[in-house]
Amino acid sequence: MTEKAHDKELDAVKGDIARLREELAGIADGVKESAGLHAKRSRASAQQGGAAHGEEGPGVWEDLLHKFDSSRVQGEKVVRGLAAEVEQQPLVSIMAAFGLGYIIAKLWYQGARGATNEDTNDAP
Repeated sequence: MTEKAHDKELDAVKGDIARLREELAGIADGVKESAGLHAKRSRASAQQGGAAHGEEGPGVWEDLLHKFDSSRVQGEKVVRGLAAEVEQQPLVSIMAAFGLGYIIAKLWYQGARGATNEDTNDAP
């Protein structure tokens, strides 16, 4: 291709990228607007004394956030416990990690080898 053709293609790609940026900005604005409307509805519903039949109330979102926070805290505790265990017994931890990695690699490559052997056995 000539240099002019490359320049035209590059300009076309630049134009496509600019349009994609505009579309993504529009999507982001739409999501923000939707979230704002949902928050307003939740506040209005809470002020009216609860959700109407068939609607989600703000309590559902608060419960979901509470569960998420408690799961995050529990996960952090597990990670801290594992870190403390590794600090107390580093050699055992290294050996366990190596052994687990070895087993996973063996299973992975054995499965890949089995798939290639099946392909070669199917050939006439």
